[in-house]
Amino acid sequence: MERNFKIRHLDEQPWESFGGQTKDIFRKSLSSAQFPSGFKASLTLAKPGGEFPEHIDPYSHIFYILEGEGEAVVAGEKYPFKKGDAFTVMAGEKHGYRNNGPKDLLLITLNIFEK
Repeated sequence: MERNFKIRHLDEQPWESFGGQTKDIFRKSLSSAQFPSGFKASLTLAKPGGEFPEHIDPYSHIFYILEGEGEAVVAGEKYPFKKGDAFTVMAGEKHGYRNNGPKDLLLITLNIFEK
């Protein structure tokens, strides 16, 4: 098996706009590997006032807040979060989040595809 090990310095990688219905949400992939399950890990940036509108995904998420503060909406309930918080949204749950703080919101987003 050929090994394709690589260390990537994320400061050298440009932010990509998340697009769609999002407002001021950007991401950087944490790995260039393609996983058979579809697993994805991203560094996500939400500018002040940035929002990822409520939606439903066929995969689960784990979010870990590195910097900033915001508010998640899960199944119609609002939950404030801040640096150091982590939360899980299961596949099929309606969810979204926004940066309602004065500074950038930086988080790690893991997408876990169920089999």
